[in-house]
Amino acid sequence: MEFRPLEQGKQTGRAPSRPVWPEAADVAGLSLCELRERLGLIKKAEARLAAMKTETLAAYASRGGEGLARRVALEELQASKQQARREVETASQFSQVPETLDALGAGEIPEAHAKQIAKAASQGPVDESVLVEAARREDFGTFSRTLRDHLHERSGDDGKSLMAKQRERRSLSFFKSSDDGMFILNGRFDPVAGNRIEAALADEVRRQRNDSDAGDLTGFDQRMADALENLVCADTGDRKPHGTTLILTAGWDALNQKLADARLLDGTPLPIDEVVRLACNADIVPAVFNTKGQELWVGRKHRLATEAQRAALIIRDKHCIGCGRSAVWCEAHHIEEWLSGGRTDIDNLVLVCKSCHHNIHDDGWVVSRDRNGAYELQPPPRPYAEFPSGQARSGPSLARSQSNPEAFPEVGITTWQPKESRQLLLS
Repeated sequence: MEFRPLEQGKQTGRAPSRPVWPEAADVAGLSLCELRERLGLIKKAEARLAAMKTETLAAYASRGGEGLARRVALEELQASKQQARREVETASQFSQVPETLDALGAGEIPEAHAKQIAKAASQGPVDESVLVEAARREDFGTFSRTLRDHLHERSGDDGKSLMAKQRERRSLSFFKSSDDGMFILNGRFDPVAGNRIEAALADEVRRQRNDSDAGDLTGFDQRMADALENLVCADTGDRKPHGTTLILTAGWDALNQKLADARLLDGTPLPIDEVVRLACNADIVPAVFNTKGQELWVGRKHRLATEAQRAALIIRDKHCIGCGRSAVWCEAHHIEEWLSGGRTDIDNLVLVCKSCHHNIHDDGWVVSRDRNGAYELQPPPRPYAEFPSGQARSGPSLARSQSNPEAFPEVGITTWQPKESRQLLLS
């Protein structure tokens, strides 16, 4: 795309000091389709520029050394020291994945996808062609899961080596800031530890919210800080140490009579040995829900989802059906509103985060099903035109008949135990 300077100002007679795109002034006149097309062009341009920068830094490092390349990145890219180090490191990683770099330079895959492939290739064997093809068609979240599964399969040891490498990279820093005296906490954890910590924080945030006054306007970040302080500094002498519900899923290999394809809630594959270790160390009881023994259909008996329903929703929806936020931070939403006679049944509930919950109740977003039967959130057909602010609208009821409880779960879910008994759920 060509650049040209803006026309001279009529009053000052001076031209602006920076060039602009010739179409920049016409954005307001573009249709939605034209704006979307422009975003696609921008994505390709960004990918090509990223490839050009990577190739340039790699060539500079090969001739002058990585130290000099970092120095040039500091000066020419005006990057921070950490950014400069990462840029040169990334350029080095791309030298191992030429097909990925070619696809990036052609604008066929986004920069973030390409960086994931390059980083993965620097840590273990990958099939670059398979990953590049997936990167062409998948969004970032989907591709991240594809890459994670690919690395697990290629590890050759059920992912045990990958888990060991992740644990080796665990770290935690805690220091006092010199500018304001506040303390700063920063850490990296392997998937198992991270899921456990996240579940504990989410549980403590909910407990504090339930115990606080209705008018408490404490922000989410502040609640997170309070939850961590309570968990770390709690006096366990007068109350039971805090437990954590860690939900795992696994298939059953009927031929070999053993568990297979074990995963954390976020889809991270786990070695079966790790599942066994968790079950032993955490006193976890493997369980499968069934529709007869659990209160998954409670009708109008309770307004809020039961513990069993919440666990079942986490296994079914896996995350917020709107934005994909982790399930531990989500709330159960009635598809057919409770105030309109909706029932607290598993097939009338979906997981949504607080923000997406507001989208439903305030802005007319609707719950629908995709072609695979999974629940998702869709904006109103004509956003904000038909549904005035504050008007709750969840769309047509998607609840299935209570007479057909077998509609949920396609995979079994069992004996949910009291809240005090924290469990591993295997479905």
